[in-house]
Amino acid sequence: MTLQLINPTSAEGWRGDRGSAWLKALDGYEAMLLPLGEALFERADLLPNQSVVDVGCGGGWTSRMAAAFVGDQGQVCGVDIAPMLINEAAKRANGTANLSFICADAGVDPLPAAPFDRMISRLGVMFFSNPSAAFAQLHALLKSGGQLDWAVWAPPADNPWMGGVRPIVERHIDLAPVDPDAPGPFSLADHDKLHTLLSNAGFGSIDIAEWRGPIAPGGHHDPHQAADFALESFSFGPPFDDADPAIRGKVRADLVGFFSGFRVDGQLALPAKAWLVSAKA
Repeated sequence: MTLQLINPTSAEGWRGDRGSAWLKALDGYEAMLLPLGEALFERADLLPNQSVVDVGCGGGWTSRMAAAFVGDQGQVCGVDIAPMLINEAAKRANGTANLSFICADAGVDPLPAAPFDRMISRLGVMFFSNPSAAFAQLHALLKSGGQLDWAVWAPPADNPWMGGVRPIVERHIDLAPVDPDAPGPFSLADHDKLHTLLSNAGFGSIDIAEWRGPIAPGGHHDPHQAADFALESFSFGPPFDDADPAIRGKVRADLVGFFSGFRVDGQLALPAKAWLVSAKA
């Protein structure tokens, strides 16, 4: 039987199983992504009184941070396609006056508070089924001269926290191939492709800078816990989900060994690389 191309991070996936899986592991993801989020905000340098749209806001950490930067006279709108994540984001915002959330597809749906002064996104813009059309829509969400600041993953080879995990799974299980052009965490990893998409959508002053830093899967520094996080939170599709428990145990053992190789002074420090993107409408 030929395995079909999979796309677990499609819009439908985020509205369903993928969104639920992210919610379940939300605190682990936030701990893992904290260094990248801090780098994004240092580069963005949001100012008081600005209006900001946060695309793919997930559980809302980035939205809450933006709300603190723009202050009481500013406004932040967090947007995500996953209803369960929007609900959690609103819950965690705890009634913050200058922060609101909308469940919508920011690459398709108009937003009532647009146009905005600024746009941020930490890993939320790699999942559009039609990125050319979506980027044009995002351009329309900004005022003339408005600025975007995004973080997107660089190629899998530079991100062994995830890029190194799949080959280990494939030693034991025949996984369906992944379409590199389909929505997914590495769909914007090609620097030139990303620049072209932004330029074609009408953005100028495009600057794509490299970020590198160590991360720990799920925020865990124990290789066993990191392996459990990867197997529970990353999506490998039905071939892995339906595999015999003994086979899954072998995968876990190999992952523990893999992650153990990245321990530094008792801490897990897997290399990560992302692009920090800025551009103006």
